[in-house]
Amino acid sequence: MDKIRKYTLIIIIFIILIIPTFLGYYWEYFFIREFDVYVVLILIFGFIIFFIMGKLIEIYVYNDNRIEVLKKNDIINAFISKKNRIVIWIFFPIIMIIEELIFRFYTLTFLVNQIELKALVAVFISSLVFSLFHIHTWFSYRSLRILLVNLIFPFLLGLYNGYIFLTIGIIPCFIIHYIIVLNLYYNLYKRYFKNDT
Repeated sequence: MDKIRKYTLIIIIFIILIIPTFLGYYWEYFFIREFDVYVVLILIFGFIIFFIMGKLIEIYVYNDNRIEVLKKNDIINAFISKKNRIVIWIFFPIIMIIEELIFRFYTLTFLVNQIELKALVAVFISSLVFSLFHIHTWFSYRSLRILLVNLIFPFLLGLYNGYIFLTIGIIPCFIIHYIIVLNLYYNLYKRYFKNDT
């Protein structure tokens, strides 16, 4: 029953956040604003860096002591049980979209357009807030190492997606966030649980 409430709440939040975008709220951030070789290189280089960081996190941060707690994660659990694939293919992307709408689309555009901060400062602030949003991992894992990674990784992802958002729009941010985080979870699943299933 708790999962039903949780996913119902996710859908409600998603709908509430997506409605203003249909009303033309900062519509220009849905489209490519700047696209050149430099942007393509940043995209490629960023993906490579995040996949390398994900591999390092998988190897050095999560260890055998945290495996039982990791099983409680909805995404890892969906991989292990091979059930509830709807979590991976529907609800997980919706959560990534919600985070990008809150921390890139609304926060970043508010800081740039309403507060009139320079783009670099606005990206830094929205990345910092996005990072602090992930402090909840402390309550799941009770590990300082995992907490630090869950503050640093989102901060860097926020900087990267902030740049992507301001150059080629919000849609690539959804895709990048989903692919990078899903890759991290899938690698954790492969390393610790695939042989068990």
